Amino acid sequence: MNKSSGLYARLGAMMVLEFLVFGSWYPTIGLVLSENGLGDLIGLVFVFSSLAAVISPLFVGALADRFFQAQKVFGVLHLAGAAILLFIPSAVAAGNDALFLVLLFAFTLFFQPTQAMPNNIAFVHMKDRHDLFPYIRSLGTASWIVAGLIVGQTGLSASSTIFYLAAGWSLLLGLYSFTLPATPPQQRDARFKPGDVIGSGAFALFRQRRFVVLMTCMLLISVPIAVYNAYGSTYLSVAGIENVASVMSLGQACELVFILVLPLLLRTVGYRGVLTIGLLCWVARCVLFMSMSTGPSWLAFVVVGMHGACNDFFMITACIYVDRMVTPALKAQAQALVFFLSIGVGQGLGALIAGLIYNGTIGNHATSDLGHWNALWGIATAVSLLTFLVFAVLFRGPRAEKSAPPAGPKSPQEAGPDPSDGPGTPSPELSRT
Repeated sequence: MNKSSGLYARLGAMMVLEFLVFGSWYPTIGLVLSENGLGDLIGLVFVFSSLAAVISPLFVGALADRFFQAQKVFGVLHLAGAAILLFIPSAVAAGNDALFLVLLFAFTLFFQPTQAMPNNIAFVHMKDRHDLFPYIRSLGTASWIVAGLIVGQTGLSASSTIFYLAAGWSLLLGLYSFTLPATPPQQRDARFKPGDVIGSGAFALFRQRRFVVLMTCMLLISVPIAVYNAYGSTYLSVAGIENVASVMSLGQACELVFILVLPLLLRTVGYRGVLTIGLLCWVARCVLFMSMSTGPSWLAFVVVGMHGACNDFFMITACIYVDRMVTPALKAQAQALVFFLSIGVGQGLGALIAGLIYNGTIGNHATSDLGHWNALWGIATAVSLLTFLVFAVLFRGPRAEKSAPPAGPKSPQEAGPDPSDGPGTPSPELSRT
């Protein structure tokens, strides 16, 4: 094995372990809580997770990116996360709401920054071979599938033991991180500004109608996303689906397929067309979820499999679109802004709304059957349809808005290649499984 192959293998192992941690606890945490008498906390769990995604970059951006080697910060974060995860099962078993929420929030504060760090470490060491990054990144998606199969096939989908499993992977990754190639601080001399965390440098994008419409749609679609993330596993269990974690891993398997189709679709139907398809997929998915209350159980495999189309054709495509709207100097700020609005604000509010609906409908019943879920999926369907209509009526592609580019781009509106020119590369922070 030559030096480059060895490096790529080490980076691939890092990616595999990162998603084994994530895929072990995240997909079925809602089912774990609902089966252990803590169902009313599900919405808050995802609210806190989104809050951590906004808060944690403050200390990682201020300290790690400027003073410490990235692989060491990555290792310390995972070791700290592993230690916290070990205490969560006992809090679940005791039914201690407050302790569970405190522990989970503390864990996500350490975990959220690690989602972008493997990508950043890989890019530093791959240098001019960024064309190989998708293959290394795909190992992460594959390991998420493996994590789901392990949890599902061992019967742990509804067990708090998943936190012990995640702690084991996190401990292993934390130790392994210290063997990774040295990755020095990339912004040692840069002055940290809190506004950088939310992408304040890209606020000028709000002067463009298409950006405002796109961000509005990302905020709206966060409601059905939050419903699925928080309650999808519980709903599948109520529907009689066994090995829920294994079934949900089908969504990531399909995502691998759809991400390969995405460049072809962007070339043939364009960004507006792909974004429209993505929103229509969300409408269809929510309708099918609601249809499961009276329809066949095999619909579960269809709605889970649609995860790839929903995520890739709207969320990932939107990130690519924004990335191509701005100059290279503003790309990081633009993606930080999108991350803050979609993951931080959007999915946080979405999880809060989903939790209120769940607690006011399904949570009021001593026993749960599929009919009790119609209100939740009905609202998700209505919001998905509203999002599609807003996009279809108000979004206008760049050909309708652009003017002749000036000689020296100085703002996002004047910058970057036209998104209609062809597909770009999504920011790694937003290419979330």
